[in-house]
Amino acid sequence: MKYSLSFLTRLRTAKRNGSHNINKAQQPAEVLVYKTQANTRVPSKSQLMYLQKLFSKTERFLFLFCILTILVATLLLGARWYLRSTEIVSAVGGTYTEGMVGAPQYINPVLSSLSDVDADIATLIFPGLFKINDQQQLQPELITNYVVSEDQLTYTFFLRSDVKWHDGERLTADDVLYTIGLIQDPVVQSPLHSSLTEVTAEKIDDYSFSLQLSETFAPFLSSLTFGILPQHIWFAIPAQNIRFTGSNLQPIGAGPFKFASLTKDKSGNIKSFRLIRNDEYYDQKPYINELNFIFYRDIQTAVDALENKKIEGLSFIPKEVKAKIHKERSSILFHSLHLPQYTALFFNQKKSQILRDKAVREAITTAIDKESIVRDILSGEGEPIYTPILPGYVGHNPEVNKHEFDIEKSKQLLQDAGWKYPEGQENTPDHIIPREKDGIKCELNVATADLPEYTETLALLQKNWQTIGIQLNVNTYSTEEIQTKVLKTRDYEALLFGEIIGSDPDPYAFWHSSQQEYPGLALAIFRDKEVDNLLTEARKTNNNDDRRLKYLHFQNNLANELPAAFLYNPLYTYAVHKKVHGINDQQYITVPSDRFSDITQWYIKTKRKFK
Repeated sequence: MKYSLSFLTRLRTAKRNGSHNINKAQQPAEVLVYKTQANTRVPSKSQLMYLQKLFSKTERFLFLFCILTILVATLLLGARWYLRSTEIVSAVGGTYTEGMVGAPQYINPVLSSLSDVDADIATLIFPGLFKINDQQQLQPELITNYVVSEDQLTYTFFLRSDVKWHDGERLTADDVLYTIGLIQDPVVQSPLHSSLTEVTAEKIDDYSFSLQLSETFAPFLSSLTFGILPQHIWFAIPAQNIRFTGSNLQPIGAGPFKFASLTKDKSGNIKSFRLIRNDEYYDQKPYINELNFIFYRDIQTAVDALENKKIEGLSFIPKEVKAKIHKERSSILFHSLHLPQYTALFFNQKKSQILRDKAVREAITTAIDKESIVRDILSGEGEPIYTPILPGYVGHNPEVNKHEFDIEKSKQLLQDAGWKYPEGQENTPDHIIPREKDGIKCELNVATADLPEYTETLALLQKNWQTIGIQLNVNTYSTEEIQTKVLKTRDYEALLFGEIIGSDPDPYAFWHSSQQEYPGLALAIFRDKEVDNLLTEARKTNNNDDRRLKYLHFQNNLANELPAAFLYNPLYTYAVHKKVHGINDQQYITVPSDRFSDITQWYIKTKRKFK
């Protein structure tokens, strides 16, 4: 129904004259909108209810469009202001699952250094007096300060007083002295024993203590990065039982993460290990709520798990599978770090008769094409090395005799030493005939871990050595077996393996003859009094020039005696899902567990915070 302008005019006139005789039932919507609240300029709620009748269909559409435009614009302006006024920051929460090859056995810093799995988890649970930061600098962790006496024989340390164990007890000097005592106890057989043998520890009060040396020891402070154990948990356990207690697998520490649970299969093998955030951590608390570790027997099974999204990261990625994973899992990021590690072929002259002949050791070394190993097997992610003291470290000798790759020279060395082919027989690619001398075949058994990098390296050596008349037999072991069946017993003629030398170049633990029995780290089994003397004297001086000269002589002796053939220094590559942020891609680490040095900075969840 439409109303004329004259009707509205009459209505307004009547209103002014005080007349109200118009029938309400006959009044249009316009009249009711006007009449309901005639004395106000602001529409009331009841007036607004009639607007839809006042507007035409087109007017209603335009009205609603304008309202919607205003709302959207308001929201966009508000969102723009919010985004400009805030920033994305890390937030607490999330779970990260990483795969590891092997299984935990001793999550105990006194024993863990021989196993990457043990060391990786232990570093998350047990803090040390010092730690190596992401700049490769020694940094106080549990201590606030330390003082060194003028004669550099007495070190006094002052502990933080705000550190609590995961069970709520306070960490004190008693815990530090107890841990040092365990390391020094020969019954415990700690791999750290040699660095603390001549140290006398004395408590001053609950939060200070001193360590007295019998003689100066240049790398002493860098040897104090091992984790501290809680005395109140371990003191009742006899030293001979330390390796058998359940506390090795249900650890109580004081680090950023604490033990939550583990699972085992039907055979009793540990399959997973779960850590949770330590809300009482004395330093910056971690953002990630939970870390899960899944254990695999070999690298291929672990890689398969990563490809099938059963895990979100892998503690070590072989070079040959990196490209494949990158192609199939674009969500995985790779982090490649320089590690002070060298891979070498270590000779056990006690086990192998042919290795007692220096000519054989030299022929073997000269028949190794290190450039091909780095180029073809490591895909260029490494560098050839010729000495156990790496470039950049005090005493590195770039002029050492390198025994460069030369097949013809290798053949001549063997020939001159009396190693000849059996009369009337020839050595061909299809028919390997090893040389002989005094009825002994020139045949060598080499043990190694079942890693593609190692097995492919030995395949290349096998090919080169057969051309000079040496037969190479390869025995591979799982990561777990290489520890228990090979390294512990030193049951090998030769061993292809990698050693991590740490932040200080001191090679004593790896080359002194006193370290050739388990749990020592010396893998080349030979005796050289001059080498022993040089290593002993070098660690006693704080004069870098004296130390450097002794290390130069040490390397020259090794190059002359050839107790091992040094191969390469590889990059260490590990994989992490891109959902994990805050990882600092530092270029250098001292041990694989150092990749967790900034674990408290890692985060998965985010939130917005006003600037």
